[in-house]
Amino acid sequence: MLFGALAVIPALSWEAPFSDLLQSSNSLPVQLGLSFFVVGLGEELFKLVAVYLAVARSEHFSEPMDGIIYAIATAIGFSVVENILYISAFGLMVAPLRGTIATLAHIAFSGLAGYYLGKAQFSTKSLPHMALGLATASFAHGLYDFLLITRLVSPIILVLLIFGLQYILLTAIQTAVKSSQDR
Repeated sequence: MLFGALAVIPALSWEAPFSDLLQSSNSLPVQLGLSFFVVGLGEELFKLVAVYLAVARSEHFSEPMDGIIYAIATAIGFSVVENILYISAFGLMVAPLRGTIATLAHIAFSGLAGYYLGKAQFSTKSLPHMALGLATASFAHGLYDFLLITRLVSPIILVLLIFGLQYILLTAIQTAVKSSQDR
């Protein structure tokens, strides 16, 4: 969790040059690019790097399921710091949604990346698995942010999207558990 909390620092540095554009652009293509390549890719990259630095060489990373567990722990640490920053900027009124939906979103994004990290840890071709995990998490995060920023869909649709991602994560967990048992 500590590594996830610390991952906020490089993520903010990655996003800083684009902060004015993130807040002021009304162009859908610009918002799409920023959502996917700045916010989604940046945050998921730094969370995945945090997991890798924290546990990739650890003897405790001993089964595929561990990738999910460690990635989720990192996501929670990241989300806690991000939520504190949002609450500091926008007040306590954002706390209930940030504490639930945004945290569940980070858990889903990083948990899916962790699934692939777990596969990579026990594969001879680890780079493709890690790239697929990063791509999956970045895409899901980018889509979530794009829909959130543009308000193209109802907030209820966003909540359903997060619940759908949680379902996919639960399926990945079941697969990882079975893979761990088969080893």
